[in-house]
Amino acid sequence: METWQLLVALIQGLVEWLPISSQGQTILFVYNLGAVPVDSLIALTVWLHLGTMFAVLARYPRDILSIISLRDRSMFRLLLVATIGTGIVGVPVYLVRKIALAAVLGSRLNLVVGLFLLATAAMLYTTRDRTQQPEVTDSNRMPTAKVALLTGLAQGLSILPGLSRSGITVSSLLMQKVDKETALKFSFLMSVPAVLGIFALEFVTGDLAVATVGLTDLLAMDVVAFCVGLASMEALLRLSRKVSFWKLCVFIAGIAIAFGFPAFF
Repeated sequence: METWQLLVALIQGLVEWLPISSQGQTILFVYNLGAVPVDSLIALTVWLHLGTMFAVLARYPRDILSIISLRDRSMFRLLLVATIGTGIVGVPVYLVRKIALAAVLGSRLNLVVGLFLLATAAMLYTTRDRTQQPEVTDSNRMPTAKVALLTGLAQGLSILPGLSRSGITVSSLLMQKVDKETALKFSFLMSVPAVLGIFALEFVTGDLAVATVGLTDLLAMDVVAFCVGLASMEALLRLSRKVSFWKLCVFIAGIAIAFGFPAFF
């Protein structure tokens, strides 16, 4: 595994659960490095998300088994509704993104990612009081079917580069008065069927191959993303009430946009 591959796997694992878009960060890093052709960027991010998806399975094994075995029918229904919502929005956005991303030339890709990061920051800013004051929401309130559907629809938009899946789902749940810890856990669980769905789409269309990166290296990157993702998930669960994520979004977005503007001159 090359140094850049190790670094991008570390980025995926570190920021996947933070509302700053791991996809946006990995696309920015790999694109600016020139290590992978533009038409392989999406496939690379899909592989990386597979690693952090397994981190969710490792963090919540009993929950996952209860859901799969239908012992927890309530959570199964909620995740099913959320996944349907994600598919309704996500599949067409995914197909359009594959075409649009390939059409973005030069540093303009940085500008696109930066603008979506700003959108994430704005969304997080609107819920900052709820993230800092846990008593505002009802303790351990679970999402309703309607909330799960709306959150799933929102998750579908996170296929856009730079728009954080974690940020948009957690913010959606918080705005619908689901408490922070429950929102985080439900957001984690929602990621599993979403990643599997995208992986299946890439497999069916034959686009899983990543130019310049072999299967062995991809699997090694997944292992790194899994280990780091599991550790960062634990850290986020402990520190979620103390971090102003929206400020970090603004800072990173500013850098991305700064790198993007030269493409127009």
